Amino acid sequence: MSVMMGKWRGGVLAFACVFSLALCRWVHADILSYTIPGTQATLELSGRVTVNPGGTVSFRHPRGTLHFNIRDCQIQRSKTTKELYSAERLKASKMDSVEGYLALASWCVDKGMIEAADQALSDAWKKTPDHPDVKLMVQLAKYRKATVSGSGQIEKDMQDFLKQPSMKSVRSRHYILMHDCSDEVDPLYGMSVAEHRLDLLEKVYDSFFMKYALLGHPLPVPKEPMRVVLFSDHSNYLNFVRILDPALKMAAGFYSPKENIAIFYLQKSDESRDGLNELISALVEVRETARRERTAGAGDVIRMVKTLELLVDIEGENQEIEVVTHEATHQLAANSGLMDREKFHIRWAHEGLASYFEAPKDATWSGIGAVNETRLEYYRILALHPEYSKLQFVVTDRIFDYAGNQFTAVAAYGQAWALTHFLMNNRTDQLIKFYREMATDKEDTERDDQWRNKLLATFVECFGDMEALELEWQRYMRNLRTDREMMMQE
Repeated sequence: MSVMMGKWRGGVLAFACVFSLALCRWVHADILSYTIPGTQATLELSGRVTVNPGGTVSFRHPRGTLHFNIRDCQIQRSKTTKELYSAERLKASKMDSVEGYLALASWCVDKGMIEAADQALSDAWKKTPDHPDVKLMVQLAKYRKATVSGSGQIEKDMQDFLKQPSMKSVRSRHYILMHDCSDEVDPLYGMSVAEHRLDLLEKVYDSFFMKYALLGHPLPVPKEPMRVVLFSDHSNYLNFVRILDPALKMAAGFYSPKENIAIFYLQKSDESRDGLNELISALVEVRETARRERTAGAGDVIRMVKTLELLVDIEGENQEIEVVTHEATHQLAANSGLMDREKFHIRWAHEGLASYFEAPKDATWSGIGAVNETRLEYYRILALHPEYSKLQFVVTDRIFDYAGNQFTAVAAYGQAWALTHFLMNNRTDQLIKFYREMATDKEDTERDDQWRNKLLATFVECFGDMEALELEWQRYMRNLRTDREMMMQE
């Protein structure tokens, strides 16, 4: 289950949060620091920035373009993902080997560039079609690009579970989505909300299976379409989960292992954003008054309000992506056999993996394994605690069992993410072995000391010396930096 982060609780708090959160949603882009004229408030925006003749600055995003006076801005440049890809592509071309093209494919998967990854794999196949790793990826591509068969019984089962007659169904290659959203086409994406959601899910699907195959651990693909539900309104979602499980009312989405269904709602409909929306409405009125009466500083007011409107829109999309990629990973792990669908009880492992794959970046699917600024911040907070930061405290799941409020729960996610990030990047084979051991353990025991001791023993069996591993983890985390931190050091 995903813990919703960044809930909007009020006007002033929302105003502060939207800018701090917006910054970590971008990767490999410029940083624009904009100081609101007449104030000491500085907003940090990440994206592609252009300095125009005449002393203005443009900040571009698919949802719109913002313009600022250059005297109010400071700009720090960085390379775009496209520029970085060109360098990686050139490197692979110079090597002109299977290993080079496979390395490029892996880089592309981590950046969410599925089409570029397929091109790299095609180049590898042209070079050595009989290479075992190439043959594996070609076979996986057949499953990825084929549409799995599904019966009408699946849709009926979903309707019986939901008891929502108004729900419509739509299919993609690997998913069946039940929803009550408008079928209106979004002009930015050229597709409806439901189609856009399926497009995102398919990208997560491709990245998940390609990632493990390129690591040398191919996973079996599901033989039936995976089941997903999308509510257009938060209130409808709440009415549904009150019957299913009242505890889910605080979740921004969840995966039900029992029903094997992932359930979401459109984040922009969340009532917790009401305070922010009211603030924006009030500012829009101020903007219109300033424009109509041509008051002094009207241009600055108009730019500030437009900035807020755009960033709130971006943040809503970012939150959708974070929740969807997180819960979709739970579903993929269960349906691929990586983790046992009947045993979702070791929370640090399940939530750590889902957090590793989640992608809060620039309102698009932007890959896996990125350094999540929010998760890292919470890890660093607990890293100062002599008990909660201990490896044993995390792997025995006390980190989640002892979480008594929203802050400590979110901090637990940070620890689970940090440990998984370290193990995925440094002890992949051992981590997958641990997942396998979890899946084969069929004992249904209480979460007591005996259960924790057994869990710890399994972890030690897979990873070895705990003390040495803990020191290695701590050293890794001390050196881990977000894209923004690395750019600021350049």
